Amino acid sequence: MEDGNTGSLGPRRAPVHRAITMAVLIPAGMVFVRLVLAFIWQGLTAILFFSEAPSPMEAAAPWWPVYGTLIDARALLLILFLIRRERVSLSELLKFDAERFTSDVLRGLLAILWVFPVAMAGIIGSSLLFFGTYEPPSVYYPLPIWASLYSLLIFPLLWAVVEQGTYQGYALVRLETLLPNRVSAVALVVSGWALQHLALPFIPNLDYLLFRTCSFIPLAILMTLVFLRTRRLIPLIIAHWAVDMLGVFTGMILPLLLKQ
Repeated sequence: MEDGNTGSLGPRRAPVHRAITMAVLIPAGMVFVRLVLAFIWQGLTAILFFSEAPSPMEAAAPWWPVYGTLIDARALLLILFLIRRERVSLSELLKFDAERFTSDVLRGLLAILWVFPVAMAGIIGSSLLFFGTYEPPSVYYPLPIWASLYSLLIFPLLWAVVEQGTYQGYALVRLETLLPNRVSAVALVVSGWALQHLALPFIPNLDYLLFRTCSFIPLAILMTLVFLRTRRLIPLIIAHWAVDMLGVFTGMILPLLLKQ
């Protein structure tokens, strides 16, 4: 009797195990999708420089805030496909609540007060660790005026929405219920989120790649912990947008203004 029961349970368990495995692999895969997309779009952009630059990938690097919106577009389409299967709307994913929008905006503006210094601490600390200087290399470069304005007005907002939506709104929320413990989910999301930055932009220099990866870890950890405590994404999106916009302004717009 035992053999019969065991044999009958085996086929039943297999589909369940496959379903659980897929349920984990999909959000875990989304943690690394943006890294892959960043490599793809920098490579495609590099094609434009093959005839005029000795290193097309490096020539494409300054344009990452422009092709970065294409990373966002593809990631957003993938998220929409996945959440449609779950019958979840984008507003639900982003935790948008019209009744709480005003308070979310205020919380977002206040969050700038800790997002900015934590981001700068990670950047300066990593610069000191890998380059021996408090002056980190810039990740934003002057571009033609149209590209700089696009990077200032379009890139920061779209980047903040899709990045927070990918790592926290989609991946973290699902992984914390599927993995053995919340620490595992946080570690996976923070690792993937930080690794994404080594391709923003990708420059084949080990110290630079380590700098880009490590510089974001403190902010990734803190943002993740704040989200787990508050379950509000809009304030984090607003703070993220403001800090990225400031980075674009100082790295891309200000140099153009100083040339005038």
